[in-house]
Amino acid sequence: MRIARSVENWAVAAALAAAIGLLPAPGRAQARAGSPELAGLAPRLDAWTRTEEARSFFPESLFEYINGAAESYLSYDFRELLVVDLEKKGTEATLTLEIYDMGTPLNAFGIFGAERYPENEPVAVGEMGYLEGEALNFLAGRFYVKLLAFGLGEGTAAVLRDTAAKVASAVKPAGGPPGLVAAFPKDGLVARSEKYIKQNFMGYEFLRHGFVATYKAGDKEFEGFFIDAGSEKAAEETRTRLLDALARDGQPTDQVEGGTHTRNRYGQHLYLGRVRDVLFGVMRLPDGLEAAGLKVFSGLGAALAKRAAPKS
Repeated sequence: MRIARSVENWAVAAALAAAIGLLPAPGRAQARAGSPELAGLAPRLDAWTRTEEARSFFPESLFEYINGAAESYLSYDFRELLVVDLEKKGTEATLTLEIYDMGTPLNAFGIFGAERYPENEPVAVGEMGYLEGEALNFLAGRFYVKLLAFGLGEGTAAVLRDTAAKVASAVKPAGGPPGLVAAFPKDGLVARSEKYIKQNFMGYEFLRHGFVATYKAGDKEFEGFFIDAGSEKAAEETRTRLLDALARDGQPTDQVEGGTHTRNRYGQHLYLGRVRDVLFGVMRLPDGLEAAGLKVFSGLGAALAKRAAPKS
């Protein structure tokens, strides 16, 4: 399953994070009561019993539950996790419910997007729900909810959907995708590829709050992006700093309509522009796809201009 692959992908980062002190040392966690709000989101299900008391994990103890992936959740300002383990009466079937309180809908989307893949089967549960084998994951406001079943056979999907719907109904709707997620033009967009990168966007420590999505032209892919700088002054300073960094890496810039263009030593193009307090662009664009990239680049800028225009 891709859930296992996701955990494996974080393993190297976890080792590094532990080395620099991002993860707490064993024995540092202190027992404390879980949030009544989270506890109230866990439904009581007919024919199911809890195999043990619900468990709560916090930033200092999350590694005890998902060692190898905890640092990715912490990077999105994780607050609390509620875990409920259930067993179907008279069978060996089990169901595990995990509710992650990420503090804000944007943080929840960030970690959700890091674990989602475009090929996942979408389901109409919560926000952006999807099925993957015996798992169902979805967003509900600031909560990232994960369900994992074992031993249910053909009834797996129905049980997961029903349980997820009960959890989602207990959460106040967040009002659609957070941040700039909805601003990506749809033409050429790979469905369910949108992500939010809170820190170290494009590998630069000074780039934060990046939104990225995959686009496809023929059989080749590239990425469109937004960077929410928070103010026009900060956006221009960030743009200058990024162009300087690219120049130091041997990527001189030239001007194109709406912004600037660079090409790296690997034959990949980057287009960069700014609309008010948001940087936008196209990156990892292979040689030969410049026309397709410029089309997406123009669409990103137009979407931002429309978003920033005062309402009549």
